[in-house]
This record gives sequence, structure tokens and C-alpha cells, in this order.
Amino acid sequence: MATMSNQLIPPAGMEHSLPDHLTPDQRVAVWADLMDASEELLLAGLAREIGPNGDLREAYRGWYVRQMEEHDRAMRQMAENLYRRGVRHGR
Repeated sequence: MATMSNQLIPPAGMEHSLPDHLTPDQRVAVWADLMDASEELLLAGLAREIGPNGDLREAYRGWYVRQMEEHDRAMRQMAENLYRRGVRHGR
């Protein structure tokens, strides 16, 4: 069974829910609101993890470092996979 990240078409009920009548500016505003809400949730989760005496800025820095390390690993793996496929099928 394929995971959602491998699917090109979202399963029923998971389609985007933006109304078709929104202007490009309105769509960008919705996206910006979503990004702001996501950041608020991230910061709230980090604040909960570190407690009232923790350093939220440091917790965010640590989270960001881990995210970028994971991103770099994923990009390296993708590049290695593409290289292997190109070498194997390039003849």
C-alpha cells in the first residue's frame, strides 16, 4: 500500500478546500494565515516541551537544526537514488 506522500491524487476527502472564486491575492492571504497558524502551533508545542523556564528561542533553533538535517538527509538520499537510476538505465 502506497503512503500518502507517494500519491499524486489525494484520497477522497483530502482535496484542497479553497473556494474557486478566490483571487490570487486572497489565496496568498489564506496561505499566509496557514503559515502563521502553523508557526503558532510549533511554538506552542516547543513551549510545552521546554516548560515555563525554558528558552523558547533556543528550542526553536534546535528544532530548526534538526529539520534542516533531516531535509539534507532526504535530499542526499534522493540525489543518490536518482544517480543510481541514471547509471543503471543510462545506457
